[in-house]
Amino acid sequence: GILNGPGGTVNVTNSTISGNTTDTGSGGGIYNQGGTINVNNSNIFGNTSNAGGGIYNKDGTMNVTNSIISNNTTDSSGSGGISNEGGTVNVTNSTISNNTSNRGGGIDNNGGTVTVISSTLSNNTSFFGGGIANNFSGQVQIVNSTISTNTVSAGGGGIFNTGNSTVN
Repeated sequence: GILNGPGGTVNVTNSTISGNTTDTGSGGGIYNQGGTINVNNSNIFGNTSNAGGGIYNKDGTMNVTNSIISNNTTDSSGSGGISNEGGTVNVTNSTISNNTSNRGGGIDNNGGTVTVISSTLSNNTSFFGGGIANNFSGQVQIVNSTISTNTVSAGGGGIFNTGNSTVN
């Protein structure tokens, strides 16, 4: 996968990131630690990690546009699709589907800010927060998007929220 450090910028365009595994780390497909990553017209699928099977964003900025994040898994905590720890994630015109995790099948937000616009979160599986888990005073805004057919064992099939969420 890709590891982007503090202050770095990576543009992923018309690309596929798949089949990557981290045994004990985070971000099977992409790990962004304090930098900026722009994912455009790309597929991130079939990646595995401890947290953020597809993408792990720690205190950075992640922009995902016209992309598909699917079939990623986590072995421990965090999202199969996108895990956000204190950073900013913007998802636009994208699909996050068929990801599996313990928390936040599609997106797991811990104390950061997530905006989802004109996107679909579907068929994700988790213990809680099938589509999205928003924790630790995190901010989530959903605009003109579909959150459907996500599966959980405990609660919050679509959204599990202990932070601040707005759905329009």
